[in-house]
Amino acid sequence: MKKLEETWRRPMGEELSYVCARLPADEAEILAKALRRGLLEIYKAVVLHELESGRIDRKEAAHRLGDRVVERALAGRRVATAARPQRPGSRKVPRRRKR
Repeated sequence: MKKLEETWRRPMGEELSYVCARLPADEAEILAKALRRGLLEIYKAVVLHELESGRIDRKEAAHRLGDRVVERALAGRRVATAARPQRPGSRKVPRRRKR
C-alpha cells in the first residue's frame, strides 16, 4: 500500500504549463481553447441536468448560462419529445376463453 507522501500529485496548473511550454505558441492556444470549451460544455450539461431534475429553477439556470442557452436547450428537448414517433405495434387482443 502506498503511503500518503507517495500519492501526492502535481497541481493541474503545473502539468498544463509544462505541456504548453513545450508546444509551439499556436498549438498551446488551440489546446487552451479546447480545454476551455470542454469545461464550459461540462458546466452547461450539469446546470441543465439540475434544471431538469428540479434542483434549480429556470431563473437560476438562466442566471448561470444565459437566457438564450436555456431557451435553446428547453426548445430542443420539446422538439425531441414531440418528434419521437409513437410505436405502431399491434395492440393486444384479448383471447376468448374456452368454455
